[in-house]
Amino acid sequence: MKKLNFLILTTMLFSSLSLVAQSENKLDLQEDGTFQIPPTELKEAYNLNIASLNFESFEAALEYLTQKNTDLIMFRPNRDGTEATVFLQLGKKPQWTVNQWNNAISEITLP
Repeated sequence: MKKLNFLILTTMLFSSLSLVAQSENKLDLQEDGTFQIPPTELKEAYNLNIASLNFESFEAALEYLTQKNTDLIMFRPNRDGTEATVFLQLGKKPQWTVNQWNNAISEITLP
């Protein structure tokens, strides 16, 4: 019984830590179609809420976001088109700061 309780508590702990880590990677799309990464440690991937774009399908979201990809920033929508993973190609600009990445992101709008 002690092992079962330990397993349950361990699972709950790791699940909550995973949710905290995921929430730190969440980005919101502003009304003007812009977004920024927070001034914290750079990450290779962030989750961007794109529900306000009202894509009719995954295919529509994929087609639209593929056109927004750059050499440094790439988008991949989830299956229901409400979120997209934003991939920063950190290896191409390892010396860049968050501000420099946000400057590159500011050139992309998702109206």
